[in-house]
Formats: sequence, structure tokens, C-alpha cells
Amino acid sequence: MLTNQFKSVCGDVLKLTTYVIHLKRAEDRQANVDILCSQLPGVVKVLDAVDSLQLSTLEIESAFSQNVHRPHYPFPLRKGEIACFMSNRLAWQSLIESNDEYCLIIEDDVLLDNIDFLNALELVLGDSDADSFVRFPIKQKESVQSIIKVDDSITHFYPNVVGLGTVMQLVGRNTAKKLLNISQVIDRPIDTFLQMTWITGVYPSVVYPSGVTEISSQLGGSTIGSKNSFREMLIRELMRPIYRIKIKFHSRFHR
Repeated sequence: MLTNQFKSVCGDVLKLTTYVIHLKRAEDRQANVDILCSQLPGVVKVLDAVDSLQLSTLEIESAFSQNVHRPHYPFPLRKGEIACFMSNRLAWQSLIESNDEYCLIIEDDVLLDNIDFLNALELVLGDSDADSFVRFPIKQKESVQSIIKVDDSITHFYPNVVGLGTVMQLVGRNTAKKLLNISQVIDRPIDTFLQMTWITGVYPSVVYPSGVTEISSQLGGSTIGSKNSFREMLIRELMRPIYRIKIKFHSRFHR
């Protein structure tokens, strides 16, 4: 756990705002949100997530349309995935409406390792500006295209293909404007959307080890949606590698 001394020092030095995206009805996660608010440096704001159960048909039809971008996303989009994307858009909008150059955006099922997280954050802040987008992944699954900076065992780099997951990221205000503009209509989950750098014009970097762990299984499970049937699981297992090959091809072709 991060100490109070860590928080006070970083709060003075970093002047950083963090948005913790939290679904109000996910009461099992409230205790972890409280812990994050006490741990994170700078200003911490809890952002009410969009609740998929409260989305109207009109709201979904306004936000979602199939096959907007290529390669086409091969699976039906769940209401929870739409709500998750909309929640991140709220965070981007909150950054734009603030006076901040950049911010941290994290999910409410994050667990922080004090040493690795602080070191990773300090490493990337030295190179961050309004055009930044830095991923703090829970695992390193991305291969390195180019290294930005290395400090001891922590590396800040650009990946060949952007990895999945959005547990934590540092987002610059110019980047937030780009992402908001291009995502007015959603056709896939947010993490697969962020892989399409040729569409967004945003090239996320990665810092690892990030000091970030995801603990949703300990907090009541995912809030995205219900489990797939066996048939749906089989179709996804067959289609997922094909889609990933297409993303990999586009990533390399448009680099």
C-alpha cells in the first residue's frame, strides 16, 4: 500500500488529476475505490460510470453502429462494452473541460504496487504532454517497436501492436480531443478501438512494469456483461485469431 508520505510528496510535485471510473451499483468495489483515493497522488476524482442497465434504446442507437471502421469487428457488442466506452469518453471530456494538460484514467478494480507504480509514473511524466497516451498494462504482451526511455528495470516504449485492456492510462488533452472526435459512433470495445492507430491518429506508448494489477475476480467479477453461451464462445474462439491477424496487418502496414 502506498504510504501517506508518498501521497503528500507526489501530490505537491506531480499536480496530477486521476479519474477513477466507478459504477455506482458495483458496491463490492467501493472499498477498493476508497483505497485508491487514499493512495493515488495529486487530485483524485471518482467518475460515475455509465450504467449499461440504465441505457435506453435511443441512447444505444445514437452511440453504436456496426461496421464503422475496417477491419470490421466480428462480434456483437454488449451493452456493457458500449457503457464502458461511453464512460471513458466521459473521462476524456472531463480532461478537456479542466485546465490539465493530461490526466490518469483508471478502472475501479485496480490494485497498485507502490514502488513499481511510482517509478513507472515518474518515468513517463518526464516525457508526457498534451499529445500523450501511455498504457499501464497488467502484463507485458506487446512486442517493442522502439524504446523511449529505460530506467533500471522499467521501460517506456512504443509497441508493434497496441495491447488490449484499459485498466490505467495517462491521456493528454489533445489526444482526448482526437479520440472523442473519432469515437462519436462506437462499433467495437474501447481497447480494440485504441488498437486502430491508423484511424485514431493516436499512437499509445507502454510503460512496464507498471505496478498495476487487475483484481475484478476478487471484487464480484466483471461489470461488462453476462457470460457467453457455448456456441458464442466457440464462434469467438474461431473468429478472434482472424481478427487479430487483420489488426496486426493494419498496424504494420500503416505504421
